[in-house]
Amino acid sequence: MSQPALLGGTPAVTAALPPWPLVDAEALAEITRVITEETLCPVGAEGTQGDFERAFAALHGRKFALAVNGGTAALMLALHGAGVQPGDEVICSPFTWGASVSCVLQNLAIPIFADIDRNTFTLDPASIEAKITPRTKAIVVVHIFGFPADMTRIMEVAKRHNLAVIEDCAQAHGGKHAGRLVGSWGTVGAFSLQASKNLTGGEGGILVCDDRVVYERAMSMGTHPQRLYAELELPEFREKIDSLAFNYRMHSMSAAMANVQLKYLEQWTLARGRNARDLYDQVRDLPFIEIPAELPETDRHAYYNIPFVYRPGIIPLSRTEFVEALKAEGVNAGIYVRVPLYLRPRFQNHDYFGRGYPWAIADEPVVYHKGDCPVAEAMAHVEFQVGGNYYVDSPELMAQVAAAMRKVGEQAPALRAYFDAPKASTSP
Repeated sequence: MSQPALLGGTPAVTAALPPWPLVDAEALAEITRVITEETLCPVGAEGTQGDFERAFAALHGRKFALAVNGGTAALMLALHGAGVQPGDEVICSPFTWGASVSCVLQNLAIPIFADIDRNTFTLDPASIEAKITPRTKAIVVVHIFGFPADMTRIMEVAKRHNLAVIEDCAQAHGGKHAGRLVGSWGTVGAFSLQASKNLTGGEGGILVCDDRVVYERAMSMGTHPQRLYAELELPEFREKIDSLAFNYRMHSMSAAMANVQLKYLEQWTLARGRNARDLYDQVRDLPFIEIPAELPETDRHAYYNIPFVYRPGIIPLSRTEFVEALKAEGVNAGIYVRVPLYLRPRFQNHDYFGRGYPWAIADEPVVYHKGDCPVAEAMAHVEFQVGGNYYVDSPELMAQVAAAMRKVGEQAPALRAYFDAPKASTSP
């Protein structure tokens, strides 16, 4: 058995990650054209930004798209567009990046956390329904890691209770549920175009929807008056046109880069899936890791990263130690959610805007307790993922990642001794 890299051995992974974001000659040429021939500050749906909005909406079978400067802005405007108002309750996932919930707080609404499905890490429809009250206005569904949530059941719950559904697709460009792209199911689909995402403009975001009221309300809160005068049709929004909106405009370079990439999204998504399945096939015999169960044939994981569950007690390493050993072997491994959101200080202390807001305007006191979402709390102790954007077939790299996992498992006793040994102090 080869020596672990943490103990001075040669790392198992020597193949390079595919370069991402992909700023190739095609992207550079289009970025150069846009910044030399078009305005650097598009305030309306003109030029390449308008082309990107229309193409993105068409891809998802949607009527409207609004390009913005980030996924966080897309989510904030999505909730506002869907009619979420101060004091409303919005059901959220506790197992996600903060922006999936900060968008609720930014609308002065109250996050209520539902539990997740153990296999997909996405919201459990039964848990959503159990958390609905007369104050509930919307649901924010996160397609975490690229897993498609069970939108069929979630939309059934939403319809029964007349709730808006916001799909957070920041990690799921190209993912599908029941044959339909994520982002095409809910009231609004919101996407990030940040540099690590499956489709990127370096930065940026975009939201898509079908309801003109939702679209105009969202636009009126985040775009320039010039665009509002050009596009708003409904009197309730036209009468409020002014310069008080947030500045959430997308940069023209982001639009150029994302628009170039859009035509490659399908082939990249298929390659990501092939690489993930290749890796899973090579390590499914390892007893200390668990591979997610197969999705239905009509669903498609977008593989923003490749998720796993660590089985503690099989080898003498904690989940954190196992991931540290993988990193030393050259694996781009990480842990995404260590603490569910509602157990973090801002939620425990009701400290976001200050003075207890927005919780201070809730109709009834909202308190978050350990045990509120037991599946999410359990998965926060065992989830890990292999990060990286594997948009081209990478059999050598997947084989090396698999070898690294196997090596760490085989060398776990030696690694246990390494972690238990006293470490030299670095203090002066």
